[in-house]
Amino acid sequence: MRRWSIWYGLLGALAAAPAAAVTVGQLDDFQDGSVQAWSGGSTPTNIATGGPSGIGDRYLRISAASGNLGTNNTTQWLGNYSAAGIVKLNIYLNNIGAVPLALRITVFGPGGNFTTTNETVLPAASGWASVEFGLGAADLTQTFGGGTLAQTLADVTILLIRHDPDPISPSGEQNPVTGTLGIDNVIALPEPGSTLLLATGLTALALARARRSR
Repeated sequence: MRRWSIWYGLLGALAAAPAAAVTVGQLDDFQDGSVQAWSGGSTPTNIATGGPSGIGDRYLRISAASGNLGTNNTTQWLGNYSAAGIVKLNIYLNNIGAVPLALRITVFGPGGNFTTTNETVLPAASGWASVEFGLGAADLTQTFGGGTLAQTLADVTILLIRHDPDPISPSGEQNPVTGTLGIDNVIALPEPGSTLLLATGLTALALARARRSR
């Protein structure tokens, strides 16, 4: 009973949190038909079917023709990641194009910009893959600015997902590619010890919603 009390308390905190404050467990699944405030020159588009769950599972698609491939968010993904207890992001990614893509995230903030140190390479026509992006000092490299990672994680202003092959690039550097990337289920995750409780609660909530819809 105590576990469920903790979970319902977490749900209440998520519901009461300001729209601009990032929270553990928040999820962009694009099922509302929008791009959920993702923007950028790669023209984010909500696709009605073909996400990781198959038919009827919406996802975000971005494309580039001999240009930069990426998308950023300055709305629901900004805020104090440290205070929220967020230590990593998990994102489902699908390289729909004909050439490999090297993918990283970058967080922008007052301490500077910090980018995933080790790229995740998806081969052409990869299919959906669950990719984890850590937010610790061992996971990120400073690519701009002179402050600290702690300063940036305390006040993230932009979250960027992009193609950035080795060697790692500053945020404004060009990395031209012709490709198409699917993005889905962007979720903020806590320390490993909290993940089971969060997953259990999310599953129970999804089941409850399914019962209500039936």
